[in-house]
Amino acid sequence: MILTFTKFLSSTFLILAISLSHSHANPKYIQISNQKQTETDKIVIYEFFWYGCPHCYNLEPTMDEIEANLQKDTVLIKIPVSLRDTWQNHAKAYYALKQMNLDDDLHLKLFEEIHINSQRLDTKESLSQFITNQGYNGQKFQELFDSFGTEIRMNKASRLAKNYQISSVPTLVINGKYLTSGSHVSSFDELVNVVNMLVEKERQN
Repeated sequence: MILTFTKFLSSTFLILAISLSHSHANPKYIQISNQKQTETDKIVIYEFFWYGCPHCYNLEPTMDEIEANLQKDTVLIKIPVSLRDTWQNHAKAYYALKQMNLDDDLHLKLFEEIHINSQRLDTKESLSQFITNQGYNGQKFQELFDSFGTEIRMNKASRLAKNYQISSVPTLVINGKYLTSGSHVSSFDELVNVVNMLVEKERQN
């Protein structure tokens, strides 16, 4: 029974892979490398984003759904990419929050402050005030904002963005090999299907 179910599951993902793979008219993803990422033994879903991007904000519920249903062999890593100099403060803010272990608490709230409350939060001072208003240590945030630890994480994010050919956000890279985004699919549900299919494809390799 278990073997039969396993065969059924594999067949299901094979059919899904065929239907969602490269069609000449509208590829659902592109392969950017033959080599998987070397950051971890787990399957990695990289989410490249920018807090100022409305599409990134709209994608958050979908990313939460994907993350909530991940198996133990798969992990979601958020990458605040700085494709322009004006994006750097938001990237630094994410890494400062992560070092304060506040990324889970304030990630969505930061998005909402920008896109719902129309606050740009694009300076260290305004970001620090936001952190303070949320009841956390704004001074500690400012120290981490310009810290060596944040600089290291920023440099790593830039290297990943370059290696994975990130030219827009939001963009997802599955295990360093496959790239997909909203421009490759027709709906959030289809994006979930594509990501799940590519994760299973890596799981079978």
